[in-house]
Amino acid sequence: MNFQKLAADILKNVGGNENIISLVHCATRLRFTLKNVSKANEEKIKELPGVIGVVNKAQFQVVIGNDVAFVYNELIKLGDLKKQESENSGKFKGNIFERLIYVITGIFQPLIAAIAAAGMLKAVLLILTNYFGLSKDGQNYQIINFVADAAFYFLPILIAHSTAVKFKTNQYLAMAVGALLVHPSR
Repeated sequence: MNFQKLAADILKNVGGNENIISLVHCATRLRFTLKNVSKANEEKIKELPGVIGVVNKAQFQVVIGNDVAFVYNELIKLGDLKKQESENSGKFKGNIFERLIYVITGIFQPLIAAIAAAGMLKAVLLILTNYFGLSKDGQNYQIINFVADAAFYFLPILIAHSTAVKFKTNQYLAMAVGALLVHPSR
């Protein structure tokens, strides 16, 4: 697949560089915040080879699949989007519910991998304990349990950091405030 051509075609059909407020990607999708959604040509984007689909809800999303990171990198190069994003103070438009969902997903999306990994470790620990006789008093159990609990125990700090990134504020100050919630003394 020619990622550069696909990125150029997507950029053209979302209304060009000047129509993009911000661009991020998740595991399978390019997530655009557009100034004017009506400039985006959904049908042409859907027909592009390499595009699985388009979702136009709170964000304009182009579903790419596992190759999304390659297309994203080409879009950043072609559209000079990092520079545009920092220069553009445009805000996401939508009703209050859509804006709330946009903010919450923007905060929790980066944390999903850590939470999922911790949950999977807890599941593995449960299987090892129940079916393979791993002792709860043993070192192996304690180490795996410690690693699995870390993401949940320090979740306030992770959320504070992600929130600071979303709102473009001081990440260290936010993490210090989040750390207040996990401080051991009362």
